[in-house]
Amino acid sequence: MITRQFRNSDAQAVSDLIIANLKQINSEFYPENVIQRMIKVYTPKHLIETAQKQLVLVAEELDEIVGTATISQNYFGSVFVRPDMQGKGIGNKLMDSLERLAKLNGLQEVKLHASINAVNFYIKRGYRKIGKISDEKFGESFEMAKTLENT
Repeated sequence: MITRQFRNSDAQAVSDLIIANLKQINSEFYPENVIQRMIKVYTPKHLIETAQKQLVLVAEELDEIVGTATISQNYFGSVFVRPDMQGKGIGNKLMDSLERLAKLNGLQEVKLHASINAVNFYIKRGYRKIGKISDEKFGESFEMAKTLENT
């Protein structure tokens, strides 16, 4: 598996991956109206626009996109792994790539907003909860942070 920078030609596959995640995983933790609102956000057009403002990574295995994540300054976002590929280390490899990039850019701490279902994943990676976010449109999440070690 490799991680690489998003290309515009990846937009549909990444959108499909995120929507599958929202429907199959996040829907167990969030109300239907929140899931539908998020589905409307993660369009191919939105992803292309996002990639113009921040770095979007994809995880690719056998020429298929199996994960995605973004980094903007010291904030990580939109970390998703294809539902049928979860538990195979893809999320960890994406996070390793993001953290490596953050260190290369001289960052000592990074932050993210974790969905309810992802909190334990981030805790295992050394993130700590620093706040709770309740958003009427996008539901509840947790702000988390991690101090990056110099290696």
